[in-house]
Amino acid sequence: MVKLVATLGKSPGGIAETLNNLISGNYVAPFEAKEIKVNELVVIRTEEVTESYYFLKTILLCCLDFTKVREVALPFDDISSPRDFITVRETVRNVLSTGDYLDFSGGRKAITAAAVLTARDVGAHLVTTIIDQDDYIRMNRRYEELKDKALSVYNKGQCLSYFCDLMSSKAKTIIFF
Repeated sequence: MVKLVATLGKSPGGIAETLNNLISGNYVAPFEAKEIKVNELVVIRTEEVTESYYFLKTILLCCLDFTKVREVALPFDDISSPRDFITVRETVRNVLSTGDYLDFSGGRKAITAAAVLTARDVGAHLVTTIIDQDDYIRMNRRYEELKDKALSVYNKGQCLSYFCDLMSSKAKTIIFF
């Protein structure tokens, strides 16, 4: 069973593209690209990005029909001590296994650094998705316009097609290991 574990920042952009590109085999890697069966997405987030997490769940439901999502909330908004760094590493180690994928595209730099180090320790693949800067700016504007509507979606019947405006068709996913 393969998991995608992802760090989340203030924008939900990136994680949905990574998931979509992995399951469709649309990525660059040091091996031949093929469709990857991702069974679960685990999102590691801080309290300050709770809203982004729920918007991400809406995008996944409405645009990818993917519902096997779980969150792991860190007890702080950023690393401010060596102990916090260890907490992130332990948190990631508890959800990531050999052969899983860690998307380190989003979130605070120190948190993603701790996650990357842990992924290498456990033998997970490192993946990121690059979003064109103009597209990223457009998506963030759309996020602000749509967030109130997106946060009230609880089932597929409530989906609106324009929620998918928060996905970039130009995103490039790279698997490093």
